[in-house]
Amino acid sequence: MPTILGHRILLSGRELPGRWINPVAGVPVMLSPMMSPTGFPVTSRELDPIFPQPLIEQELETGRAHFDIPREVRDAYLEWRPTPLVRARRLEESLGTPAKLYFKFEGGSPSGSYESNTAIAQAHYIAESGFKTVVTGGAGGLWLLAMGHAASRFGLNSRIYSVREPGTQHAWGEASARVWGVDVVASPSDQTRAGRHRLSSHGPDSGSIAVALSEAYEEATIRPDVKFAMPTLLNFTAIHQSIIGQEAEKQLAEVENGPDYVIGAIGAGSHFAGLIAPFVKRKPANKNLHLVAVEEASTPSLSRGIFAYDAADAEGIMPSVQMYTVGRDYDPPGVLTGSMRYHGVAPVVSALFREKFVEAVAHSQIEAYSAGLLFTRAQGIILSPSSMYTVKEVIEQALRCKAENREAVILFSVTSSVETERSVYDPLLSGVMQNRHLEEGKLKQSLDIIQHRSS
Repeated sequence: MPTILGHRILLSGRELPGRWINPVAGVPVMLSPMMSPTGFPVTSRELDPIFPQPLIEQELETGRAHFDIPREVRDAYLEWRPTPLVRARRLEESLGTPAKLYFKFEGGSPSGSYESNTAIAQAHYIAESGFKTVVTGGAGGLWLLAMGHAASRFGLNSRIYSVREPGTQHAWGEASARVWGVDVVASPSDQTRAGRHRLSSHGPDSGSIAVALSEAYEEATIRPDVKFAMPTLLNFTAIHQSIIGQEAEKQLAEVENGPDYVIGAIGAGSHFAGLIAPFVKRKPANKNLHLVAVEEASTPSLSRGIFAYDAADAEGIMPSVQMYTVGRDYDPPGVLTGSMRYHGVAPVVSALFREKFVEAVAHSQIEAYSAGLLFTRAQGIILSPSSMYTVKEVIEQALRCKAENREAVILFSVTSSVETERSVYDPLLSGVMQNRHLEEGKLKQSLDIIQHRSS
């Protein structure tokens, strides 16, 4: 039974879920097959050089409802899970809203983020399969910390292509990487064909998560001694993140009948998929349940993208998945938050959005950061940038409840900032932060390209 301690609802280690769940299990939503660059559905055999077999099964068996969590993964989760569900009483009071706000705090993991939920699982499966090295791509930050810790815990070597800091030879996250012994390569690099192509065509400051993933995936295809790890987008990452939603469902049931809103920010959307996983099946019978995905206004994949097959990486060497995308060729304008700029949304979330199980809104960064600052001053947690977008929409909904004098239960998830050299709010408070607006010309060009590829 959950324990209520002040405004916190806690679960014991014995109540940690024993299975991950498929977010689309039990609802009439079909996922289209992953496609290889040759134009045919991907087979298990094709993925075998890249991923360990359990991850391939989780990726391709889209109709399966549950997957057992291995004992070794559960033991690792128990170092910080179950995470608390907290009633945001002070924020409610500052807004004067009758809405009840509950947040799942995912900032207590070794990486300070929910990204450890899938990093731990992937590292376990790679080590269990007898491999010694994991390679992946990212933009410094939390995925680097999550994968570095997970690799270290399971005795793996880790190599991460991380986006190059503008105007330097250094990658984002190098200092953090040293903690876990990660080999960090500044992307785009001259060590892969994908990196060299990007350097020659766009220059050294043209890095992105999608470019870094191209380089890491390429290395995995030519080195038989390594396996590739994916931070988000793929089905197995959404499955691993379902641990969040399962815990939240059990905790919230102790005090409420259920949520009216479940809100989460999306980059590629796996965390959001995990948060809403146990609630999706309630949607057909409950028209008042709103599952809301929050995007960055400059990269509105759900709001302005198209539903098409697109590659997960910038160079198009990875398999394609059917998703809402602004196109891997879309070059988003500079965003100070440094997050939520991925070109596509996880097939799970995309399919749910297409079938109207999920809604989408977009907010700009100044408004999101301002909302985050309000939350911080009320609740005492300095938020990660993506969490600020979540909180912006939570506040919007809470204020609508106030204006309409109606109650609602709002469930959301946040993580804390891991920045130590300066405050994450410095750009906002110093007045240098700018909103970055969607560039219609670039978006149209990118959508035209993806439509041409799909025809």
